Amino acid sequence: MKILTVRQPWASLIVAGLKDVENRSWKPKYRGRIGIHAAMGFDQGAIDAHGHLLDDDFPLGALLGSVMLMDCIMDSRSQWAVPGEWHWILAEPRKRVQPRRMTGRLGLWQTDPR
Repeated sequence: MKILTVRQPWASLIVAGLKDVENRSWKPKYRGRIGIHAAMGFDQGAIDAHGHLLDDDFPLGALLGSVMLMDCIMDSRSQWAVPGEWHWILAEPRKRVQPRRMTGRLGLWQTDPR
């Protein structure tokens, strides 16, 4: 499975189905299901602003679930879209029952299907 590492709270918001766009400076060729991995770092300002949308904690360094990467555009109307970035259009979130601990990487990366 291809996996994307995302800082918290963004990773949890994505697998909860609340954040439907991920903003990146680059456009992937891949479309399909990707895992969402929570990085070891977090964005405290974003937790303060959006943390109330979730009822759980913010696991770090773990695979949280997956989403379908449907498209990549620059003109999404989503509230989460940042102008000037590529908007990865996300759908069909699936949250893991238990987060799976693992080390993240930059870009879209591959792991075994456990």
